[in-house]
Amino acid sequence: MLRTPPTRELRRDFDLEGDSFVPWPVGFESDCWIVDERWFIKVWRDHSHPVDLNLPMALADAGLPVPRPLRPDVTRTADGRPYAVFPYVRGRHATNDDCVEIAHLLRRVHDLRTDGIPLCTHPPTDEPLVDLRPRLTHPWVVDRAEELAAWLDRFEAVLARARSTAVPNVLSHDDLDGANVLLDESGSVVAALDWDWARLGPREHDLWTVTDHAQPRRFLDAYGVNDVVLDPTHLEFGLLRRALGDLAARVVQEVDQPGVTTWGFERLARVDDTLALFQVDPRTARD
Repeated sequence: MLRTPPTRELRRDFDLEGDSFVPWPVGFESDCWIVDERWFIKVWRDHSHPVDLNLPMALADAGLPVPRPLRPDVTRTADGRPYAVFPYVRGRHATNDDCVEIAHLLRRVHDLRTDGIPLCTHPPTDEPLVDLRPRLTHPWVVDRAEELAAWLDRFEAVLARARSTAVPNVLSHDDLDGANVLLDESGSVVAALDWDWARLGPREHDLWTVTDHAQPRRFLDAYGVNDVVLDPTHLEFGLLRRALGDLAARVVQEVDQPGVTTWGFERLARVDDTLALFQVDPRTARD
């Protein structure tokens, strides 16, 4: 449920007053408002959510269409949640029809020189295993526990291979799709949003987004997938991690039960078909 906007904090931290606070109900981890069609407030629900506002500032300086926060330091609401204020950018959220624009943006992100940009390197991690192995009897997945266990076994094997397979790192957004891309009336990208989980990592891990597109081949062609060398193990890891991770987040937090199917099991069902689009034989990838 959307909470009350932090009006007192806005006066205290930004010397801002607002007449109109319009809720913006997009986002799994935050509550957001548009203020007087001038400012955008984002309040993270998790008190310990990692927020580095220096990163979007550096990316804006590097020429990416990233809204610059009004302050580089994190401010907090009265109950301790981190929040930030950005200029409001007019635009519509990207859809499947915008797959070419999203792919071009993603390639631009991956090709950006990262010298001087504050980024951490995140090696392949095992969160889905840690979160889901003990929860196979959870009522939201118990009827598909055997299937889920098989996916977790496959992920564990791929994780071991990925950890022993070195690939180049690029600027990785981790969720550059749909609600995190705004376009203007002409269809041009005007904002790339939500850099909370950005890091240095394999581009293969960021290409999981293709699995959600109605025209995945068109997306990959627009990205220029034939111009880069992609590792099949890291591609498979990226696809499995995202599907299992989104499934796990919903089970652990017990929110969005339909999303367990939509963003979890249905994505898992598309893994091998997606690997085939990269001209990766799923059987070979698992050998």
